Amino acid sequence: MNRLADISYLRLTIGYIVRTFGAVCDKPFASCVTFTSIATKVEEVTQGSLFVPACPLSRDEPLFEAEMAGAYAIGLEKIEEEVGRDLDIPIIYMDNWRENLGLIASFLMGDPSLKMAVFACFGLDAKSVAPLLSRLLHSLGNPVCLLDFENSFIQDRPLSLSYPLDAVDVQRVEAQAVEEGCSAMVISANPSTLSRLALTGTHVDVCTGSRVLNLISKPGTPRTLQPQEEPLYGSVFDNSTRAVAYAKDPFDVLDKDSFNQLIDVVPMGRIPVRTAISMALSAGITTASIRKAISISGDFLQEPKNGENKQDRPGESHDKDES
Repeated sequence: MNRLADISYLRLTIGYIVRTFGAVCDKPFASCVTFTSIATKVEEVTQGSLFVPACPLSRDEPLFEAEMAGAYAIGLEKIEEEVGRDLDIPIIYMDNWRENLGLIASFLMGDPSLKMAVFACFGLDAKSVAPLLSRLLHSLGNPVCLLDFENSFIQDRPLSLSYPLDAVDVQRVEAQAVEEGCSAMVISANPSTLSRLALTGTHVDVCTGSRVLNLISKPGTPRTLQPQEEPLYGSVFDNSTRAVAYAKDPFDVLDKDSFNQLIDVVPMGRIPVRTAISMALSAGITTASIRKAISISGDFLQEPKNGENKQDRPGESHDKDES
């Protein structure tokens, strides 16, 4: 049995949702009903799904379609109690379904973001950092997953996704990345790629972007965030999360010591390159490793062609705790 199959048997039940999130089920006897997946779109519903509409419904036709497709239960906001009362399957009412959906999906998938190093580039200003960082991590020997509306992939495999992604979509991709052996995920966190709460349930290790600049006590000096200090897209920040400056002044991105060690391989005018390197340094990667990776990978400092992501993958990989 593969890892994805293993983590899918964590028994997400109606009873668990009711106890953990203060929900109410219209059929209390169904507390032991177990879900095998979560769907936010009717076309994604399969046998055993929990169906939670992506937005409040004014009609109940999609609910009946989900029931016919094999959904075991429906998740609705309490203000939607008038919708779908004639369903034969259980309805779970909650005040804040959309805020908690990522946490529920993360539980079902086995917290996949904890099994990888997760890097998030917040805002369109930092969007160019994400593909560069994914290429740098690849050059360092890490199997990488990139989430970006222009070019999402897991290692060599491009992903066909419907953007912007919601929390269930993100958790599903994270679980696939873990299953396929990725040790790092890079997320281009902007409105084109992610919906409002898409990173709920995702633990971020290193982040950058103008929206996190105010969290830096001194530009160029990564600092540790406190839990939920700045919940961008609902992302989970713990005591080890590091915030890296994305600055207009290139000298503010790398600290002086790192700059002196990498000056001959880091282009002065390329702020995204310098930011990507700063994020790698914040994850514990050494300047010596970065110097060697950039020297070996001649295409890292070049602009990638549109849609280009396929590269020869080195055999060496790094676990989250090691890098």
